Amino acid sequence: MSAPLTIAEPPENLLKRFAEAPELEPFHLALYDRQFLLLAISAPQAALCGNPASPFCNPACHARRAAKLAAQETEDEPRLLHCPGNLQQCLVPFRNVSGQRIYLLIGGGRGPQVDLPYLEELACLNQKDAFPLLKQWFQLQQFKASELLAAGRTAQSLRLSKTAPPPDIGNDSTGLSEALIDALLQADSTMASATDLPSLREAIDSLLEPAFGPRSSSLLAPGESDPDLHCLDGWPASLPSGADFLSSEVADNGTPLTGDEQLTCLPLQGDHELLGSLLCCGPSPSARDMQLLKLLAERVSHRLQQLKGSQSAPEAPGLHSKELIRLLALKKPQELCRCILEDAVTLVPASKASLMLLNSNGSKLHLLASIGMNQAMAADLCVPADRGIAGQVLQSGLPLLVEDLEKDPRISSTSRPRFESKSLLCLPLTTGDQYHGVISLADRQDGQPFTQQDLEQLTSLVGPRALLIERLRNRRQINKLLDQAALDPATGVYSANMFQRRFIEEASRSTRLGQSLALLLFKADQPDKTDQQQTLELATRLKDLVRKMDVIGRLDQDLFAVMLPDTASEVALTIANRLHGQNDDAQTDLNFGVSCGIALYPNNGASFDTLLQSAKDALTRAHHLGGKQTATCETSAHNSKIVFL
Repeated sequence: MSAPLTIAEPPENLLKRFAEAPELEPFHLALYDRQFLLLAISAPQAALCGNPASPFCNPACHARRAAKLAAQETEDEPRLLHCPGNLQQCLVPFRNVSGQRIYLLIGGGRGPQVDLPYLEELACLNQKDAFPLLKQWFQLQQFKASELLAAGRTAQSLRLSKTAPPPDIGNDSTGLSEALIDALLQADSTMASATDLPSLREAIDSLLEPAFGPRSSSLLAPGESDPDLHCLDGWPASLPSGADFLSSEVADNGTPLTGDEQLTCLPLQGDHELLGSLLCCGPSPSARDMQLLKLLAERVSHRLQQLKGSQSAPEAPGLHSKELIRLLALKKPQELCRCILEDAVTLVPASKASLMLLNSNGSKLHLLASIGMNQAMAADLCVPADRGIAGQVLQSGLPLLVEDLEKDPRISSTSRPRFESKSLLCLPLTTGDQYHGVISLADRQDGQPFTQQDLEQLTSLVGPRALLIERLRNRRQINKLLDQAALDPATGVYSANMFQRRFIEEASRSTRLGQSLALLLFKADQPDKTDQQQTLELATRLKDLVRKMDVIGRLDQDLFAVMLPDTASEVALTIANRLHGQNDDAQTDLNFGVSCGIALYPNNGASFDTLLQSAKDALTRAHHLGGKQTATCETSAHNSKIVFL
């Protein structure tokens, strides 16, 4: 499938793209809206719930009602729909561009047992003979529940892998926003080294090149033009009076720029004069990107005023090189929020402070860092995003300085037994039009109320640090989307994240049924000499070796894993030896050595990490034996907890 699968396109086109996937070819498919009304179907009389043309669908049956209930749930995982007529189906939820649920139904097959009373009821309802209906029912294919769930996960992975590629700064709005955020974070430290207008221009070029490309931005003095940028010929260097920004889609030859490119001009306004213009030629910025560009223009204006000797604008405590490097190295939101809070109470001395961030759907504020609060009370604390002082500040988007809680008419509740003073500071954490959370300070260390100067200092401090929060959350969201992709794009086997999810499912089933589960790890004996083609050959060979019920995954660049449900150690050893050609019926075409380590659940580990380490130890022993070997785990793990869902 070369074109992206996207739920922004018409249902018929989307369904056709799903049907083109080889993994979904055996099944009938249908798309339904959030009320479970049919949008598109792969075959007119497909044996699927909710298809009025299906001879096996009873409009009054509870399977249809169950499907409607499923459509109202908020889960995002595929689930089986159990039909009283014993039709086998899997429901896969998605969202359209408006955020509304749509559903893909995979099925069209029957279970092993026939429900004769149900078919007789259908025949009577439709005034038809029951025998032809029964004969038609037996002509349907048979699917196992595991096959349907695997097809549902494949559909999800196809949609995710096509619609959530890694960010590319050159061709998508997320990449442009990311590059502009990075430019804002580095703006103060980069422009600090500029001593005149030419060096400031070079600094701005280096900041904006990742976003717009080389030679696509320029700092112009009033009335000045820049012939080095071909797309700026004839463009005015300053803006008409009162304009916020000016944008055009005209190139230097008078014709429109191609694609999404456009020319954007932002004024650099001083206290009493226009200092110049910042021009950018490249991808069309969204409203969000324009907010970021305006913030950058404010930083450039501030630096221009400093270079001109103006003292009217006080220097803000921005992020300098060492601070930026320190904060960029933090990968966890809790660590970053803790550092921001410590910087805040250092600048504005306070005995108590807290930093809360919005959750993904914007409904709650979660406490990620605190100073001077009871840690037991602070752990996992969250409050509604529209309640209390923090919610009030977040909803208004305005900072709050309170000198006396009991006398301030803006505060509805004055009961604050945890705090010693009646004064507080509370600021929203924003970047442009994006709201991320709230930072609060209370109990000034000298016992005095907070002042307007405290508010201004704290505002200057948290501004650039809010960009760091947004940057980290964006990166984590991208990583989350990539982790959700079920398939490894290079080999077509399960990704490491999805393989671990499948382990939890299979381990739970094995525990319930009292069966063993084998984990096999395969790795080339000389991974540094193994190329991409040999990696693909190994993946293909593993697919040929295992059964349909088995699970293959790629845990890292060189390590493949295979799960064998209901498999004893001897059988797992036999399957592994086939790869080496050590069995009479083995057929191996690998021209490089591969070793295997085997561990059994739950004997060698009841959790995924423990079992994986046991298999890795066996794999290491196989390598030490000379390679092209299979070794089994010889130690039993201490299992205090069995995986069971």
